[in-house]
Amino acid sequence: MKFILLCLFMTTNLFAYTLNNNFGSSFKNHKVTVFVDENTNCAQAGMTVYELKSLIGPAIKFWNNVPTSNLVLKNGGFSTATNNINHGRLCAPTDDSCINSAPGNVIAPVEDIIIACNDLGTNYGSSSVLAVTVPNNFSGRKIAGAVIIINETAQTIFDDLSRSDKIGVLAHEIGHAIGLGHTEDKAALMYFRTVDQRSKLGKDDMRGVSYLYPMQIDAGGLLGGCGTITNADGSPPSNPPFWQMGAALILMIALFELLKLLNRPKTCSAA
Repeated sequence: MKFILLCLFMTTNLFAYTLNNNFGSSFKNHKVTVFVDENTNCAQAGMTVYELKSLIGPAIKFWNNVPTSNLVLKNGGFSTATNNINHGRLCAPTDDSCINSAPGNVIAPVEDIIIACNDLGTNYGSSSVLAVTVPNNFSGRKIAGAVIIINETAQTIFDDLSRSDKIGVLAHEIGHAIGLGHTEDKAALMYFRTVDQRSKLGKDDMRGVSYLYPMQIDAGGLLGGCGTITNADGSPPSNPPFWQMGAALILMIALFELLKLLNRPKTCSAA
């Protein structure tokens, strides 16, 4: 039953989310660890590195509670030091203009997701930019690692945020790290502007992460394929046999009849 409801839900909603790269990449492994770089310093952003580390757990909970996604984010604590992460230029590996603008000062490729504070103003362009995220390591067409840098410049306004809003910003940046871009849906965490007191994902966020990291459900093969579910090897599901299609149709009809019965108003006889 749940499989049928998932298919109907995913095919009757319009997608507004975008992706964070031009070929719709995601991490190859759906289990991704989030770290704070052990050598970073966040004093200008108004917190210690231990306070930054304490934000990871609440931030990853946003993305770990989506029933239609198999993404699992883990709090890894502190990572080993990453070259140039505090002062270097954050560039995508294919962005030659960015790389050439900072010879010898580009942040090194990382594994999983690394968070740090960075004081190079070129990375942000404006004091209103709270943080920037770039997947800077790829394995073929899959993300191997991404860096989240928090604005540590003298003009940063990150230190003015409440703890809950810092968590929301970090959760938003983790969304970019796992492959999502911005959305115009104001109810979404990935909305392109900062929204105060964001405490949960919107439906558009859930659709986006479910597209990139779909839950593998096939109900033992009985119900066949669904357009939003892929096989474990990444290939499209094959067409199910006719008996499976017929069984699925019967189950759908039974479900609708049961829902009609449950929603039927009750009547009381006069005493």
